[in-house]
Amino acid sequence: MKTKAVIIKRQIIGFIICTFILAGLNIMTRTIPLLNDYGEFRVSGFFSVFAGMFFGPSGALGCAVGNFLSDLYSDLNFANVCGFLANFLFAWLPYRLWHTLFPVENHKLQYITSNTTLLKYIFIIVFSTVASMSLLSSSFDILGICKFNVFFTPVALYDIYFALFWGTTTFLIVYRLFPQYIHIPYKVYNYTYNHKRYLPDYIMCLVIIIAVIFRILLSEPDGNRSLSEDVLDAVIISFTIVLAFLPIRRSGKKEPNEQTAFKKSKGMQSQIITVFFLFITFSTSVFALILSFDTFNYINKYVGVKYYLETLLVNIFKQVNLCGLLFILLLMILLNWIEKRITRYVIKIADTANNFVENGLKTDFPELNKDKISDEILTLASSYKKMSSDIAGYIKKVEEHTKREENIRLTIDMAAKIQSGILPKPLNDKRFSLSAYIKPARIVGGDFYDYIKLDDDRLLLCIADVSSKGIPAAMFMALAGILVKCNRNLSPEKILYNVNKYLCETNSENMFVTMFVGIIDRKKRVFEFANAGHNYPIIKNGGEIKWLKAQPDLMAGVFPEITYHLNSIDIKSDFEVFVYTDGINEAEDVNGSFFGNERLEKLFKTVSMLNADTDEQLKLIIKEIESFTKGAKQSDDITAMIIKINE
Repeated sequence: MKTKAVIIKRQIIGFIICTFILAGLNIMTRTIPLLNDYGEFRVSGFFSVFAGMFFGPSGALGCAVGNFLSDLYSDLNFANVCGFLANFLFAWLPYRLWHTLFPVENHKLQYITSNTTLLKYIFIIVFSTVASMSLLSSSFDILGICKFNVFFTPVALYDIYFALFWGTTTFLIVYRLFPQYIHIPYKVYNYTYNHKRYLPDYIMCLVIIIAVIFRILLSEPDGNRSLSEDVLDAVIISFTIVLAFLPIRRSGKKEPNEQTAFKKSKGMQSQIITVFFLFITFSTSVFALILSFDTFNYINKYVGVKYYLETLLVNIFKQVNLCGLLFILLLMILLNWIEKRITRYVIKIADTANNFVENGLKTDFPELNKDKISDEILTLASSYKKMSSDIAGYIKKVEEHTKREENIRLTIDMAAKIQSGILPKPLNDKRFSLSAYIKPARIVGGDFYDYIKLDDDRLLLCIADVSSKGIPAAMFMALAGILVKCNRNLSPEKILYNVNKYLCETNSENMFVTMFVGIIDRKKRVFEFANAGHNYPIIKNGGEIKWLKAQPDLMAGVFPEITYHLNSIDIKSDFEVFVYTDGINEAEDVNGSFFGNERLEKLFKTVSMLNADTDEQLKLIIKEIESFTKGAKQSDDITAMIIKINE
């Protein structure tokens, strides 16, 4: 809802616009006589209704002030005050009655978009014109300016024409172009509509209509006022004023603000009404112009100009109003046909579409009478029915797929937990310091590391990398890890031999694994190892840092009868070994460049010279790898381990 300051600003602007437009229209046409010695012909009647409907209170007040300003060109008297009030009511009553009487669709805000709203609009415009002009005519009769019928009949006829046809066309066009600027009494629509509370309005409307009819019938042509005329004039004036100034909101229960949401109507019927009223306005205007020439020539030739001044407009507007009402009747017949054969079913389809999700994607479709609707609507209905059925089927497939994906995700999460559980617990030993790190490229990976205390002075270490990724690699890795544990009491080359032999027997997916196995003997000061195609470790031994190279052997899982070589080095003081998988040295940056062996060797030398513990050393190495690969997607599992002998 708009802020109060914005609403006030728009009301002020609307008042200024309406004041100057109505004053300008009246001043431009003030030289055209309406009745001899009684008034002027003013086309501003079309603008008053539009101003009230569009701008609300400010528009009505602007019309009253604008009319008063135009009256300044003549002698001011009490009749001008009556004109001020009548012009205010002429604009105010349509706005007030539109938002309070004859609620449509549970009193939801809407304008001229259907047969029902068109009927409501015609009644309100005709009634407002008759009520305001009868008030002015009664006032003039009481003041002795002119008789009721003499003034009321021509004024009401031409004001009804301009208000109903020109005014409606103007309102429809402007409202379609600038719906956001229309003034809406939100306080009325924020509450439920209570018919009983508006019953006085309906009664007063009926009384005013009856009073005007009797006032026309009982009007005395000889100029003598009767008691009945006095009573009827009092009823017309008092009831019209009371009706206008009764509180506009008299409903009870407050509703959510969504009820007041107003959107520009773009429906088929509202467009037809706009086009049809343009046609009516143009046609009746041409008709009125033709009638004016013909009537003027006839009356001027046979009757005289004075009689022409008093009868021309009455004759013309009787006929153009009748012509216009016939056009409206045709429009309503057309709208009724459209509603029965098109709009009703389009609304049903739209409602079904709006409720499609709320109803749990049910494709229940409303019954359509094929004999009463057009082929185009049937085609639309069939298309929607198929579409809704396809959507429901697609959603069902998506849900099934999502369930499968969820089951797969749960399975993978469980596999990741199992894989994490296979990894050894942190080593708590005074003789050895050991730190390990693993980060799969996926939820589960094909890298593996293990360490086993064989006795107080011997530690077996193993690191491996399976050729594949995901669950198959994880299962292959788990099998390789179990085989290492089962053969832990053997020497490194025999462990690899047995692992390779068994993997070859069960390797239906043709995967392979690179593996490094070593045993650190702290007591004998020797490090024995075997390497099945794995990356060369880096060692620090006696202050010297170098690659731990050995005679190359093939990876495990390919050829069953491979003999692996046992390698051995003597352990000197300050011994440390760094083992890793190729996710470390082949880590890629955003440009696709590898971290590389040279950079890895230099990095290990740097961290080993810090005399830090293995945890800190490994953190620095991983941090450098992450900094290098920042912004790039991890392409391979990353695993590393540092083992150090505590002297």
